[in-house]
Amino acid sequence: MTHGYWQGALETRIRRRRALIASGAALAGAALAAACGGEEDSWEEGPKDTSGLLTKPVDTTKQARRGGVLKRNVSADAPSLDPHQNFAPVVPFYETVMGRLVGFKPGIMEFATEEVDGDLAEGWELSPDKLQITFKLRPGTKWHPVAPVNGRAVDVQDVIFSWERFSRIGSQRGGLVNAVNPAAPVLSVAAPDSQTVVVKLNEPLVYALALFGARENFNILPREAGDQYDPRAKMIGTGPYYMADYQRSVAITLKRHPDYYDKNVAWVDEIQYPIIPEYAQMASQFRAGNIYVPLVGTGIQQEDVLQLKRDVPEISLYQSGALSFGVRLIFGWKTAALRDERVRQALSMAYDRDLWIDVFNNAPAFEAAGLPVERRWFSSISSVVEAYDGWRLDPRDEKAFGPNAKYYKHDVAEAKKLLAAAGFANGLELMSSGPRGTEYGVNFPREVEVREGMQAEIGVRFIPNRIDYQTEFIPKFRDVNGQFEGVAYRSGPPPTSSDAVGVLTFWYFSKAGTSFLGFDAGEKGDGSGDPHVDREIKRAQQEFDTNKRKAITQELDRYLAKKMYAIMGLGGASGFSMAWPAVQNFEAYKGAQQNTNRIQNMYWWLDDTKPPLRRV
Repeated sequence: MTHGYWQGALETRIRRRRALIASGAALAGAALAAACGGEEDSWEEGPKDTSGLLTKPVDTTKQARRGGVLKRNVSADAPSLDPHQNFAPVVPFYETVMGRLVGFKPGIMEFATEEVDGDLAEGWELSPDKLQITFKLRPGTKWHPVAPVNGRAVDVQDVIFSWERFSRIGSQRGGLVNAVNPAAPVLSVAAPDSQTVVVKLNEPLVYALALFGARENFNILPREAGDQYDPRAKMIGTGPYYMADYQRSVAITLKRHPDYYDKNVAWVDEIQYPIIPEYAQMASQFRAGNIYVPLVGTGIQQEDVLQLKRDVPEISLYQSGALSFGVRLIFGWKTAALRDERVRQALSMAYDRDLWIDVFNNAPAFEAAGLPVERRWFSSISSVVEAYDGWRLDPRDEKAFGPNAKYYKHDVAEAKKLLAAAGFANGLELMSSGPRGTEYGVNFPREVEVREGMQAEIGVRFIPNRIDYQTEFIPKFRDVNGQFEGVAYRSGPPPTSSDAVGVLTFWYFSKAGTSFLGFDAGEKGDGSGDPHVDREIKRAQQEFDTNKRKAITQELDRYLAKKMYAIMGLGGASGFSMAWPAVQNFEAYKGAQQNTNRIQNMYWWLDDTKPPLRRV
């Protein structure tokens, strides 16, 4: 992409800010939310394609042939492979390698609905009082064919062992384990017989079942973990592929699990993930056909898509659906200025969300080429996933959103007035913390640069604090409920439930555990939460009438717009993805928020008559 593009297509909108675009947009790209969650799906309705460039997804499963090596990529080494921890670079492997009691159904030629499906459990039953879930294990489920388990059968002792381990050391245990957090829902997990697991809840919870399918929650490990192998260095599970090799800074290799319970999936024999932290190298390898599909979140930047399609027309271009860029901005409540909601509102109003979408989603260029583009702004339910349609509100729709929509509008003059009223007429200086590596994608620094360039227009200055992801950022910023100075940028994980109420619970419920943002309504910095938010979330958790539950979440969305306890992403637009034609079923099978990578790896297959396997 050249600077001339911005000087032409966006001249009328961004004349004053061309320097900002030049500094940040040229290398902008990987969807950081997607890097930790795959926040990507297809639009139900929207503009039509007139470009003639798009390949339509086709379900070719009936023609599928087994075999071959699928070549993808990741952008960083895994700090640890332990599936009871939460590390962004390991997300594809939590999904694909590990097993959980339940999973989520794929969307076939449509987006996934977040509907729960079986995994290690083939069936379950919810008690009439909704305080007990009884799971029936799937007979004959096998561990991966690696030492020390060597493909033995899974049993209830593995499940109980995993629950006890997760309860002790799981990074998300505060959101589930009542013994750790009295507000958490799960009282106990027990095994009355060899095929049954019984979960007892402290109160009814609409998304209780989905808790046991979340990829960073209750992953099932063999009971040999810890004593006979180190799960930090070796990942063993029951998923459709197993981790056959990991050479740090080189590659991770998965191989098909020969005894996976579903014989109608996992078509390729092997999946290779070279570790490529530099975008230019990844793009070059993809162009040459050495990568068949870049991993979601580390793929071809949107501003490079059209040129690459012109240069290598053999590569297929797909409308991949909504694509969002940038991580969440969270606040450090040790900084007194940030405890004033007027300062937080000003920070939000400094963002030009439409400009952000135009820059990072390359929307004007796609529209000019005749490709269909639909835009969205984000509010407190910060996801582009269509399963949340009807739950979240778009602040652009002022009639539906109400007067608090103004806090999402780009209004530099009003933002400066808010800062002045809060006592910062001459601006404000804040520390800005985030990982220094590629854990949040290769373009994290550029995205932060653009965002902080926007904030500079209202007089906010940032002191960069780029630190080690595992040893400093996680324990001092990500998982401390806002008990730090300044602001920080963080990614997922996706909520413990893919239900919209689960999203709100994960971030905004004061009893949620380490995921809670740490605010307080009294602006004292004591982390006590907001009683109104807590009360409404609790009401939504126990409301089984869908329409009533939607009404509660939408009202919370409006309320949180004024409080601005975090800035949960800026916006997104229809995205466009690329794959070599040899990869069949691309975009035909779609995962839910919790299992995008797993569904892709399970349902894609390789046609060796098409490029790059058949060189052209």
